[in-house]
Amino acid sequence: MRAVESTWYRDFMYNLSNTKSNYDKSFSETSSGKKLNHLSDNPADMAYVLTLRSKIDQIDQYDKNINMGLTDIKTAESALQQVQTAMYSIINLTEQGASETSDTQSRQILADQIEKMREEILNYANTEVNGRYLFAGSATDTIPYVEDTVTPVAVGRPNIIQYQGNGERTQIQADFSVTVDTNIPGNEIFGQYGTGTYYDLFDRLSDVVQHLRDDDTTALGNDISSMNELTGQISNAIGEYGNNSAHLTQIKGMLKSFKSSLTTKMSSLEDADMAQSITDLSRWETALSATLQTGARIQRYSLMNYLG
Repeated sequence: MRAVESTWYRDFMYNLSNTKSNYDKSFSETSSGKKLNHLSDNPADMAYVLTLRSKIDQIDQYDKNINMGLTDIKTAESALQQVQTAMYSIINLTEQGASETSDTQSRQILADQIEKMREEILNYANTEVNGRYLFAGSATDTIPYVEDTVTPVAVGRPNIIQYQGNGERTQIQADFSVTVDTNIPGNEIFGQYGTGTYYDLFDRLSDVVQHLRDDDTTALGNDISSMNELTGQISNAIGEYGNNSAHLTQIKGMLKSFKSSLTTKMSSLEDADMAQSITDLSRWETALSATLQTGARIQRYSLMNYLG
């Protein structure tokens, strides 16, 4: 009998462990809504779920990058559109000044108007978002354009505007393999005094102001051509920002679709069938209760029964 009783006890402990394990698993599935709560539940599926989750986390980060990039791009684009509008007005005023019907007094008034508009364009060139200067290249913590009050200029000519940024573009990682520019350095848009690489918008506007105050209609005729070139420079930058904005928006849509696909796949692997889980929990709860009752009957035998 001792051998039989010992076998009963071993079988009971095995059944109790197995039943309790299944009960715990069903309970975990029911309470969490997941059938994969531990690596031991299904090592292969859990490893795949962790891979999918990592990709989803990456997509979320790319989405944050894109949102920040779109904010910078749209803000810069809006600022340049204001500059473009101002340039059209300046061209119109310059044409008025170049006309023989304008007199010295009216040209002085036009010069004052353009100088004021030059200051407004300077403010747009120093546009910032959350402490980041959008036209400073990669030196986003540096104000890109400042007025030089030290270097002497001709009488009637506005002060020189110096560029303090650099020529490097900032980029964001937009998806797993694509980076997109989120800014254009100011020296490519507004120019940089003394370099001659690009039209220096502020210096050319100073020319217009000075020529108006000097009553130099011949020079003003040439300035109109220069203003058109500068406006084209601004338009090109607006177009590039628009293209980058459209590209990021397209990537954002693709990432959203990809994330949805990954989430669906992950759900199919880890989400529990709640109806089945509840049924299993009830079944294993009944089995556990029956096993414990069986154990209680076995425990009626004392330790001396087993030792004989």
